[in-house]
Amino acid sequence: MPRVQDLFDVRYGHSLELNRLEKVSPGPDAVAFVSRTARNNGVSAWVKAIPGLDPAPAGAISVSLGGRNYPLETSLQVNPFYCGRDMSYLLPLRPMEPQEKLWWALCIKENRYRYNFGRQANRTLATLELPDEIPRWVWQAHVPQISASASATYSTPDLRTDDWRPFTFEQLFNLERGRRFLRRDLRPGKTPYVRASALNNGVSQHVDLPPAFPGGLITVSCNGSVGEAFVQPEPFVASDDIVVLVPKEQLSKAASFFLCTVIRAEKYRFNYGRKWFTDRMRKSVLHLPVQSDGHPDWLFAEQYVRSLPMASLVL
Repeated sequence: MPRVQDLFDVRYGHSLELNRLEKVSPGPDAVAFVSRTARNNGVSAWVKAIPGLDPAPAGAISVSLGGRNYPLETSLQVNPFYCGRDMSYLLPLRPMEPQEKLWWALCIKENRYRYNFGRQANRTLATLELPDEIPRWVWQAHVPQISASASATYSTPDLRTDDWRPFTFEQLFNLERGRRFLRRDLRPGKTPYVRASALNNGVSQHVDLPPAFPGGLITVSCNGSVGEAFVQPEPFVASDDIVVLVPKEQLSKAASFFLCTVIRAEKYRFNYGRKWFTDRMRKSVLHLPVQSDGHPDWLFAEQYVRSLPMASLVL
């Protein structure tokens, strides 16, 4: 079986501290800052280029060597990047298509069970064993072209929250609870099954059940990863740890993404001992931009989201 070092040049990262760098908006002159996180492909910020310090090239694979939560988090980086602490990056020793790089990244990540906060991968990453063959389906996967300059439709409006006004959930939505499913009754299928998870848009598996909700709705975890909110692009079923928000007026997909961020900002109020069940959520308050008549300014919400880098990839 090949080892990581047989396929890649394994290099230790830049070991930079984000609080000593100058943060900037994403763009052609910005450099991605990759740290030990599973979110946002590992990119936790965009920073100003450091004179005399070359970033790792686009197309390299970043690997988190340790950390309490995300050891061996592995991501294909589509832009030049700097590394935070306890990071390595991998440069292919031969030409590789993105599909192949993503396959090897997945294989490396599957070794994360070997590591934890007290056992890092800095000495053993290069010698991890990888599969002998690449499955045929890897070459059939479609990988979209992504860059830091992925278009923005509007210039970004100023995000000033001083004049935002409160709205309760029940003013904006009809709240519907998912239902409880027994594991023995679930069979593999095509319908997304949304549970109380912060990963994979909340989808834990695809099951052989008819969808209970249409695509385009927002799901919110009321237990487990409390307060995680996602827009579900496809018809889905949801567990009883999920509250499904059915808007009382039509919302664009961009406005729904805006709402998800606002909802997640409230998650600090809840935890395992103080869950966000339906009755409490109905009376919970969200602060939103408003029009002159006091109605939520959904146009502002939509334009703000569309102005963000890479918004065109999800809208």
